[in-house]
Amino acid sequence: MFGISVYLSSDNDFETTIQHASKNGFSLIFSSLHIPEENPANYRHLLIRLGATAKTHDMQLVLDISAESLAHIGLTIDNADQLTNLGVTGLRVDYGLTTEEIAKLAKKIKIYLNASTIDSTFLEALIQAGVDISQVEAFHNYYPKPHTGLDIPFFKQTNDFLHLHGLKIAAFVPGDGEKRQPLFAGLPTLENHRHSNPFAAALELETLGVDNIYIGDPALQARTTEQFAAFAKDGMLLLDCQLAPNLDPEIQKHLLRPDNNRMDPARDLIRLEKSRPALGKIDIAPIPSNKRHIGSILIDNNLFGRYQGEITIALRDLTAEQKTNIIGQVTPESIAILPFIKPGQALQLRQHN
Repeated sequence: MFGISVYLSSDNDFETTIQHASKNGFSLIFSSLHIPEENPANYRHLLIRLGATAKTHDMQLVLDISAESLAHIGLTIDNADQLTNLGVTGLRVDYGLTTEEIAKLAKKIKIYLNASTIDSTFLEALIQAGVDISQVEAFHNYYPKPHTGLDIPFFKQTNDFLHLHGLKIAAFVPGDGEKRQPLFAGLPTLENHRHSNPFAAALELETLGVDNIYIGDPALQARTTEQFAAFAKDGMLLLDCQLAPNLDPEIQKHLLRPDNNRMDPARDLIRLEKSRPALGKIDIAPIPSNKRHIGSILIDNNLFGRYQGEITIALRDLTAEQKTNIIGQVTPESIAILPFIKPGQALQLRQHN
């Protein structure tokens, strides 16, 4: 599932942000009670607004807490479960809480633990304290400071361990709209993702064992939001591209329709399975050929015989081929999505000017 991050700032329009996210396939919200840049005196009334809006749109709300931050809203660890009355569905606890305190909370509300600090000894201590592990999930941090995000080998190893013990896992990707203070350098879990397309980063997190993916920063660009929405609704991957000028209208019309990668995936190409039946009877003359770069959109011409009309996308740099015409190019941001296109994957090209 996909989630957004909403921070307790007095100038934050929670209602519009959450309504928009809900309409676009996001079902989770992350927020925090200990952000140094915010005024804790405002937390309670802002949290009431946030929780009410989350309830209205049937979105889960996970709140990052500590014993100190709870005091800002007049609560303690002993009665933190009262936050459920405000629409909070889970609490992320990181530091300052004992095993016994976590166990007591877990009997009343879903608990999310720092994924990087969970080990077998800690899990055993929780079980001995009476915790139902089904009420516990793992939640990675985001890292505002450049070069401090996690590396993939450690991340994968950690996730494998957590899944082995039956825990679901959450992590963050950066946004590509408004960036979060104080450094405005993205809020990813993995350092590799700091300047990545958020949607491509989310797809990679899925391959690394993450169950729930949150946008760490406050906003996404509209086109990126559409990518998340299409995938959440239909499992559709939207790929931005630039098409060649003076392209045959019938070919262009088909290019911008939904299609699927073939179930028997090629090593070097995405093969759009509906293209040859639709375009095979069009006489496609060869055009001078150049090297086919990764992300090149191609159509087989009449020199390819019965393959004429098949549209493909290059997954790597390929030599020139006189039997194949280059008719477009996937954008660099969408090239990052290509490795995650599975057999039979639904996808759709869209023109990006």
